[in-house]
Amino acid sequence: MPRTAARCSAIRVTRYFDEVVDQLVRSGISVDSVAIDLSPAEPMRGQLMTGRGPVLRWREDLGWTSGTRSAGPAAHPDEVARLLEAALETA
Repeated sequence: MPRTAARCSAIRVTRYFDEVVDQLVRSGISVDSVAIDLSPAEPMRGQLMTGRGPVLRWREDLGWTSGTRSAGPAAHPDEVARLLEAALETA
């Protein structure tokens, strides 16, 4: 996703989440569920949950968080995978 202040489209957010999930799978992390709120109300939000418990939350304006660590809203999927791997290590 480009790093701009402009609001992203629902299609771009969905594609971004697809890229993130693909990277997590390549990293050996099983994603049990993905929820994306694409309602017109700002900001768009999303959540990834693994079978081992840790959840990553994403907000269009704030980025990714695992509760203790965070990454920017347009973080590269590799960075998101590292964020979740760190959360799994501390869980």
